[in-house]
Amino acid sequence: MTNSYVLSGDPYMTGLEPLEPSAFPFPFFGAGEAGYYMWAEVHVRFAREPTISQREAIVDAVPVPLREAVEWCEARQLMVASGLFLHGVVARAYPVAADESDRIDDDGWLHAAPSRIAALNADIETWLTLIHGQCPVLAAYRAEDPDGGGTRLSRWHDWSLTRVPVLMPELERLVDRTGHAATMARGVMAMARRAGALAGLGVTVADMISWTDGPA
Repeated sequence: MTNSYVLSGDPYMTGLEPLEPSAFPFPFFGAGEAGYYMWAEVHVRFAREPTISQREAIVDAVPVPLREAVEWCEARQLMVASGLFLHGVVARAYPVAADESDRIDDDGWLHAAPSRIAALNADIETWLTLIHGQCPVLAAYRAEDPDGGGTRLSRWHDWSLTRVPVLMPELERLVDRTGHAATMARGVMAMARRAGALAGLGVTVADMISWTDGPA
């Protein structure tokens, strides 16, 4: 079974200490059956900088609908995203269940059948688990999309919230920066605050707003 990891005390994450083995390999905030309106994006924070060959393997395995944007920053941060026409790409990438069909809404937007969206969600979780084997993942994050119906959050997400105290030194270091790492940190802390997972941590995020998750 894959080990989870915690900060070793180094503020720049140069070392890791293994935790007790868990049913989940690393925190994935926003895990579950996600709905999407126009696009999707997933953020990954690695525990260390991937090597060149590891980066190539990680990028090569990105689910097809999320290959429109593949961006690295700060050496350990990766963001992958679709374009604005996610549902069209999903409809071409995954088969549809026999009793389902895609639909067009009143505004002319295509919405891929639920079975195709479920296949994308499963593909994302498979990819995250796979790349964790290439280079340890510290945490992953996918915002809920209220226009797409939000996310039916899973036990993986619930477990991830219990890891917030362990991740807090890293999140606090990133939250006031710019770029994808800050977006992820703010989003994770917004989710955690709404779930009551920041209580007793001495963290002040009352004025923090994540554009992907709304007021914290």
